[in-house]
Amino acid sequence: MRLGFNGQVLLDPGFRGLTRYTTELLREFSTRPGIELHVFSRAIPVASHVTGIRATVHVMEGGRETVWLERDLPRELSRTGLELFHAPADSGLPWSRPCPLVVTVHDSYARRHWRCLLPRVKQRAAYWRDEWTNRFRAAAVLTPSDTTRAELIELGIAPAERIHRVYLAPAEVFGPEPRSEDSEVLARYDLMKPYVLYVGGYDERKNTHTLVGAFLDAELQGTSLVIAARKQWGFQSLVARFGNHRGFGSIRGIEAEPHEIPALYRHALFFANLSLWESFSFQVVEAMASGTPLLCSDRKALPEIAGSAAMFVNPEDRIAVVHSMQRLKREASLREELRGKGLERARAFSWRKTADETLAIYSRVLETHGSAE
Repeated sequence: MRLGFNGQVLLDPGFRGLTRYTTELLREFSTRPGIELHVFSRAIPVASHVTGIRATVHVMEGGRETVWLERDLPRELSRTGLELFHAPADSGLPWSRPCPLVVTVHDSYARRHWRCLLPRVKQRAAYWRDEWTNRFRAAAVLTPSDTTRAELIELGIAPAERIHRVYLAPAEVFGPEPRSEDSEVLARYDLMKPYVLYVGGYDERKNTHTLVGAFLDAELQGTSLVIAARKQWGFQSLVARFGNHRGFGSIRGIEAEPHEIPALYRHALFFANLSLWESFSFQVVEAMASGTPLLCSDRKALPEIAGSAAMFVNPEDRIAVVHSMQRLKREASLREELRGKGLERARAFSWRKTADETLAIYSRVLETHGSAE
């Protein structure tokens, strides 16, 4: 099977969820005999993103991104003779179809809030161009949860029969057994146990303000809150709001490197995710795979992903969050129960399974749309 991927997301030096999905899927495909991978981008991908990926990289430098997408990319796809082309990061399909097209739409949030998120006419035009291409040109739309699939169907992203749920997974580096490098990571950030951990961001829908406020109200003696996230978007407003609180010294904001994150999970007292909107949540499956007890928002896809392996809470009920934190700190037996349930639940998610299900969808697409239209 000759497969092509839009590799534009691999140009970003950061390691966001879209990058993680793309790299992990390509690495798993690289282990499969009979699959020939081709990655297409406007520049050379970041080296660390393509480590372990067995693929031919097609770099087509040029002018505007629209010209690349609508003229240069289709030409190269035709020349390469692909059987199928996949855009793994919400958009990135050309309107023309040299071969059957597949797109992964990860999130329904932007599709609910595009008017607020995209104030400029140019932004909205690009957004709707991508939405119409996904709806009318993609033979299949993949999405990471049943919750998100239902929303995408409601929003008319594509007909229901063309939208398929395929769960994502934690990377193999997330596991419960301590490793020799863990102590170095903890020492590098001067982290003293016990600590509550959150990995994510400071933007509004992550609800980090409620997390910090509830943690300060909970007064978990001798315990710190570690937030591993880039200090951007809502970080300054959080500091402005809580910086004068007498307990603010127990809040540790760090910008850990991706390879350091597994150690942070393994040694946390528990992991707290109070997000208001998640379509999957890598952090939840990473916490479960690491054996980290989980305090979890009851919104959107989070109950679907965590199953019975979390203590769920209304993320907008600060008092309920405070009581949940206090209970998790106080009850070692509860933490141990959640740890065991999390490890069991994490076994439901693997990149091998993700790749198998994705390939099955490719095969169905090729049976139905075996030639370009």
